[in-house]
Amino acid sequence: MSSVERQVDVDLDADENAASAVFEERRELNISELFNADGELRLWQDSAGWSGYKREQVDGETAYFSVNTRFDEDEWISKIRCGEKAVHDAIRKHIEDRHAGGVGNFVKRCSPP
Repeated sequence: MSSVERQVDVDLDADENAASAVFEERRELNISELFNADGELRLWQDSAGWSGYKREQVDGETAYFSVNTRFDEDEWISKIRCGEKAVHDAIRKHIEDRHAGGVGNFVKRCSPP
């Protein structure tokens, strides 16, 4: 679900027969089911593999791992434990990345409209 707020300010100069407008847009994006049933958040994926984050229970606590894998491999290319802030920052960067679709084309059930 997403919402958009728009604000337009117009300055009219009747003597000069001109107008100037400032257009501001604020968008709110809500993403549900960010991690899939396997605890994976796939931010980037192609025919060879994917990269993103994995959420697991370790010693009774939620742990996050930055991961990279290939579909033809049985093990992770890399799996590095990280904090929740790293996941937060990666999601923010992904949404900001124009090459990821402008508003963030996440893989698996969390693509914004």
